[in-house]
Amino acid sequence: MLQYESSLDAMRDAVLFPIGQALHMVSFKAMKIVPAHYIISKARDRGDLQPGKTVVETSSGNFALGMAIVCNRLNHPFVAIGDPAIDPAFKRQLEMLGGRVEIVTDKKGSQGYQKARLDRLQEILAAEQGAFWCRQYDNENNGLAYANIARELLEIVGPRLILVAPVGSGGSSCGIAAALRAGGADCTLVGVDTFNSVLFGQIDGPRKLRGLGNTIMPGNLKHMLFDDVHWVSSELADHFTRKLYKTTGHFRGPTTGAAFAVVRFVRNRYPDAPIVFLSPDDGSRYVDTTFASNDDSPAYDQLRPVEIGHPTAYDANTEWAWMKWDRSDIHRFQ
Repeated sequence: MLQYESSLDAMRDAVLFPIGQALHMVSFKAMKIVPAHYIISKARDRGDLQPGKTVVETSSGNFALGMAIVCNRLNHPFVAIGDPAIDPAFKRQLEMLGGRVEIVTDKKGSQGYQKARLDRLQEILAAEQGAFWCRQYDNENNGLAYANIARELLEIVGPRLILVAPVGSGGSSCGIAAALRAGGADCTLVGVDTFNSVLFGQIDGPRKLRGLGNTIMPGNLKHMLFDDVHWVSSELADHFTRKLYKTTGHFRGPTTGAAFAVVRFVRNRYPDAPIVFLSPDDGSRYVDTTFASNDDSPAYDQLRPVEIGHPTAYDANTEWAWMKWDRSDIHRFQ
């Protein structure tokens, strides 16, 4: 068995699982523990976060959990500012780790919950002396936190690989790809997004698939690292999340399913290279959503993506689209 120096070391560790021929899954217990720990540790080292002071972030998902676990272990109070996407069970999970969860309900007009969350965050920073804001979307330490993962992939998989990565903040996808290339790897980066996300040039709108996509453009998202980009529907992601569980026993979340859906197409596009896809979290939070149904349509297994020439060139019925991004700047499509 593996022995760790601390429980935090164990929780932020990742495991590389073989899923098929030259196909590997990087499985995290809760991936955002990795950047949360790195960001908070660096802030402590710099003196930006003093012992016992509060850590604050706007998050309704996995970064909130990562921050909560790290703060619990390092004895920092924390405040997670979210929106109604935080269900009562997840809220209790965070609060049991010793922090405060604030849920904003005012969408601030067309600017959505994100603006309201950021406004509340600024109020907390002004009121709590010494409070530290993680800035997960713009803090370069988000991406730098994954350097060790990249080094291990280079050692185990080798210098040629395809990385299929769900994209939210840009931290894991860009951080791993940049570190791989800096280490001499020939890494093709395939980003997985969802419809109505602004990350790769689509127009902001309602999104059913949580943990994927964004309403704001993160500074950590380096578009010129990406070779291909895919957009998948919530239904397709859920189907392949269940398929992964049925065929391998890996009980993972729907962002993993989104990446797993894309893998089949990537194999045809790049037939000779090892493929690695990221699995950010397990399926525990999705028992009543993704795993509530077992009624899967065989049609999804035969579905192929629609190739588009512009991020907005799809119709409302499209379940899966992709385009050759060719390491372009986002301004090419704006």
